[in-house]
Amino acid sequence: MDAINRIVKKAQDKLFPELEAKIRLELEQKDKDWLIDQIIYLTCQRHGLSEQQHQLAIAKKRNTRIRKKGYDITSLTDFISTYRNISRKELEGMGFLINPPHMGLAMIGDAERSKKGEALLEEARDVLYAALYGDEAINVHLTRVQEEVLTMMLPVTKSDALFFLKAVTTVDVIGTWKDEEGISNDDQVQNTEFQVEYGDAHKGMIGSAIFVALRLINLLHVNEQVFYARTENVERSSLQML
Repeated sequence: MDAINRIVKKAQDKLFPELEAKIRLELEQKDKDWLIDQIIYLTCQRHGLSEQQHQLAIAKKRNTRIRKKGYDITSLTDFISTYRNISRKELEGMGFLINPPHMGLAMIGDAERSKKGEALLEEARDVLYAALYGDEAINVHLTRVQEEVLTMMLPVTKSDALFFLKAVTTVDVIGTWKDEEGISNDDQVQNTEFQVEYGDAHKGMIGSAIFVALRLINLLHVNEQVFYARTENVERSSLQML
């Protein structure tokens, strides 16, 4: 294999001067503004700045939606009562999902959600975001009296489903899942553990909204048979002093 690599490298070294000359000739015919645009684009791509810009745009739109709608304990209670017990079968029957893959297999894609399914998924993401991070700056009015840590577990291949979370700690872990139907067994699968600290309200209503939102996100996108999540009481935290 090393011998092949040496042959390829030798050929590349011989071809490079000719290739460089052709590229230079082509670029010399381009106008200055086009060249500047290309340099900026390639620089952003190399340093991942385009993806950062995309994520910032998504976050801005999410904050705008949350600010426009506004959330308080009443709206979270309504969300909980509406969606607490909704099932995969009901989502399919009401046209939110369109021939999705068996639970436990691939994530549900855009083509397998209707427009109203996409809207409900976005609402669930917004509720989760508002419950975890929302404050008066984005028109979220919740009295937070107790610090909690939310822990979530997803296969690495599905971890991008929580791309919109901020102030989150991730840890790589190994997990095993045995499916009684033998369809989605996972043996020693690579998982990502997410941890987020947030403030809960009296009687844990914010936490309840979080779990209902996670349930919807799983039913409409993640598609795990069990989307494992838990909360733990934080007795003392440096975040409480901020």
